[in-house]
Amino acid sequence: MCRSHEVGIGLKCPQEPVRVLAPGLYCRNPDRPSIWSVVQDKPLPLGDTQTNNRTTVMLRKVELEPRHESFLSSYRLPVLSFSNQDLPYRSLKPVFEAMDEGRFSEARIIAQEATQERRIFPPEERAALYATLAAAELELGATDTAKRLAGKSLDLHANQYMAHRILLTVHAIRKDFTAAYLHLANLPLPSKTPRWDAVLPYQDVQVALSAWAWQLGEWDQVADHLTMAYPGGLTEMPASIREDWFKLSLYRGLADDAAAAAASLVDSISESEADDILQTIVQSGWTGHALPLYQQIFERNSDSELIRRRIVALSIKEGRMEEARKLAMSAPLKLAA
Repeated sequence: MCRSHEVGIGLKCPQEPVRVLAPGLYCRNPDRPSIWSVVQDKPLPLGDTQTNNRTTVMLRKVELEPRHESFLSSYRLPVLSFSNQDLPYRSLKPVFEAMDEGRFSEARIIAQEATQERRIFPPEERAALYATLAAAELELGATDTAKRLAGKSLDLHANQYMAHRILLTVHAIRKDFTAAYLHLANLPLPSKTPRWDAVLPYQDVQVALSAWAWQLGEWDQVADHLTMAYPGGLTEMPASIREDWFKLSLYRGLADDAAAAAASLVDSISESEADDILQTIVQSGWTGHALPLYQQIFERNSDSELIRRRIVALSIKEGRMEEARKLAMSAPLKLAA
């Protein structure tokens, strides 16, 4: 039996049988795009003391700004836009206007009345009305009704984003991140969508997939999707994504990636925040990666007692005794706090 309704209305079932989702999550096999493969979880070895210790340190130190969650852990799909006035059907205009102005109850009434008109509807028009009505219900908190109406919209016109976005939002609201990930990952991205549709750009698709993989603890999947979203790497990523890329590098035990992400951040944040980042690298055992980053900060602020003390300590650990001696003698060092 097809299990697509457990993931989201409108899904096409894989061509080959899909095993029960445990303990991994599914991704498309890059060599065979139409077939699902299972990515197994990679739990930490119980005897791997170094890895477990590093993870403990990472979990304690990794939050750069405790006042908010990471970007990916609190990610939400972009809000549907109804500002488009280039609509193919007159029935949609008043509904779109009400939705755009935040009059969701009124939009629901208008859409309901439009769907009850005694006339022959083109399937696409009725699909648009159901999708817009589903969006209104979602804004009003009626997630079950929104899900049902989005499904009806997809039954009438599958080549759209709006109804799928509503289903994905419902999954995310319910914290069913497995269903959200599977739904979007298995969705053939619509092409040549109707004028009333709310397209989800490719970059947003990949960021959403990375966010839901993050919620599931599938770190390699997160990295794959972020790489597809930002093929130019760190230089293309906004600061919030670079912060998560730094954390992700720690989770995956990749010192070079963590150092590169830290280097992209330290010049634009406070000294104490930069020190938190670099101390996480140090306590992960990657002192050789942290030292040049501290030196990078010191070049910008050579009066910093904290940074100078950090460099001296790391130089000693790295066996660079002469450099440590010269820097220590350049000014009196206070005892480390």
